[in-house]
Amino acid sequence: FKPLLRELGLKFPKMFFCATDWFRSLDRQQFFDAPGDHAEEMETSLLLYLKPELVLPKDQWGSGKEKKNKIKAFSEGWAWAERPWSKISEDTGVGSPMQATKKKGEKFFKAVTTKMADLFYDISKANLEQLYE
Repeated sequence: FKPLLRELGLKFPKMFFCATDWFRSLDRQQFFDAPGDHAEEMETSLLLYLKPELVLPKDQWGSGKEKKNKIKAFSEGWAWAERPWSKISEDTGVGSPMQATKKKGEKFFKAVTTKMADLFYDISKANLEQLYE
């Protein structure tokens, strides 16, 4: 998204553009036990809290085992390529959802929305012409 925002900034120089990785705005270890990055404990917990009817019954959850890219640079994380979910995981998940709970989702959702609200408030109060010191 950053390259798109840079392009938009050139086209609309009076507008302020930013992007967030809201899912990385907090220390996930304070909320979740298992690592992962798609349909894992964090995302499943959030959906159990926000939209539980979209979550399969727990006995149908997969393991979230990821097939690693054969090209070393992508596996090391310094190069990026789109990951077709159906090719990288048997269940399209990356990370185990087994420890996901509605309670964890609620706790994380409330914390992350507070953090995002603080950012929006800070932006609304800032002089966007003088952001740097």
